[in-house]
Amino acid sequence: MAAAPRPLGAVLSASAYPLAVASAVFIIAVGLPSTDSDTYWQLAMGRWMLDHHEFLRQDIFSSTVAGAHFGVGEWLGQLAFAGSFAAAGWAGIAVLRATLVAVAAFFVVRLARRGGAPWWISLPLVIAALLVAKITWTDRPQLFTLAIFPALLEVLLSLPGGFSRRLLVLPPLSLVWTNLHGGYLLGLAILAIFATEAVLTKGRRGLPLVLTAVACVAVTFMNPAPLELAGAAREDFLNPPRFLTEFLPPDVVTPAGALFAAFVLVVIGSALLRGGSLLEAMLLAPLLYLAFTAQRQMLFFCFAATAFLGARLSGLIRAPRPFELPAPVRVPVALALVIAALASAFSAPLRPDERAYPATALETLRQDSGVLLNEYDWGGYLIFNLPERPVFIDGRYVPYLGGVLADYRALVGLRPGWRDLLDKYKVSELLLRPERPLAVALREDGWRVRSSDTAGRWIVLARP
Repeated sequence: MAAAPRPLGAVLSASAYPLAVASAVFIIAVGLPSTDSDTYWQLAMGRWMLDHHEFLRQDIFSSTVAGAHFGVGEWLGQLAFAGSFAAAGWAGIAVLRATLVAVAAFFVVRLARRGGAPWWISLPLVIAALLVAKITWTDRPQLFTLAIFPALLEVLLSLPGGFSRRLLVLPPLSLVWTNLHGGYLLGLAILAIFATEAVLTKGRRGLPLVLTAVACVAVTFMNPAPLELAGAAREDFLNPPRFLTEFLPPDVVTPAGALFAAFVLVVIGSALLRGGSLLEAMLLAPLLYLAFTAQRQMLFFCFAATAFLGARLSGLIRAPRPFELPAPVRVPVALALVIAALASAFSAPLRPDERAYPATALETLRQDSGVLLNEYDWGGYLIFNLPERPVFIDGRYVPYLGGVLADYRALVGLRPGWRDLLDKYKVSELLLRPERPLAVALREDGWRVRSSDTAGRWIVLARP
């Protein structure tokens, strides 16, 4: 009788495929420079907390809502990014991003392989799901939700009936998640769905999962501001800021939107042909609704769908047994890719991509100290690179919902009353795109051009 394989060897062999894909994804993600405007203010907040060893509870970055109370719900995520930046600059940010995306890829592969789906079915599903998620590969705390969500699904889908030691992982995971990013609320909703399904289908054997879900809810109140973070996430869900692209509904003419639509069609079509399960319906239906509210949420439906599509498509598509790497070869190949991924970290970008920002305007802006009216998209960049000049507005749109955001849009759009608003906020200088109606009107009114971009991307105007 052949000896049973060693547990470690079996684990390594089973993990070789997801580890190889995760390593390949790391190599791709680590080479991308930072481009997101929100990264800058997230870093500024994290840097302030590192320097002062306390939570930042009020606005210190703007001239319009200075001193206003500001939530600290994602403090741990901000510290993680600020710590990475302090340790290795922008390369550290790229490595952290690539690590989190690779973790997501690892668990998405495991989800897609459930039911023994062959690689030629699971790999296209994984690639498609990751391409949908790529629109969220921005350097901010939401990347932690990108990584944790598929890991949570993998744990929940692998639970046996009754008590399991894996349940003990969930409360600590929820505690960490609630301090990293507001996406922990989605995790609680997923736990509630699985707990409900467990009680409905397994009776009393589902109670341990119910008790674990209750414990997970309880530990989330160990966040310094749990209700504020939950309230902000609720506001994003009920009243998404449609002026931001990521909060627009899915657009099927974009690559991510087209892939999302394909996932929806394949899920529905395959379920009609082969049938589905109660858990699948309970899980995918609310995630589909969530995806329809904002395109940044599409990835959650796609990640979860891979867990059901892999096995179902394997039963629908009949094909000869595909080539598989022999077990003794899988681990060395995966380890080679891991080594390549580690080596690729040394080629991480040392600077962000600043082509969309007014980098060469900073020196001009340092020479004045009046109230600056800036582009919304450039606020975070100015907070990080020009801290001595408070911004008018930035990507932390929530503090500006009390009227500043509406006033900003009225100003730059030259709506009725715009002159009164200039006086109300005592604006002495502006940094806008030259084609903005306000920039055109003020030049005609005699405002001085202090500086401008030769490519026509920005202009600095000052009162005459």
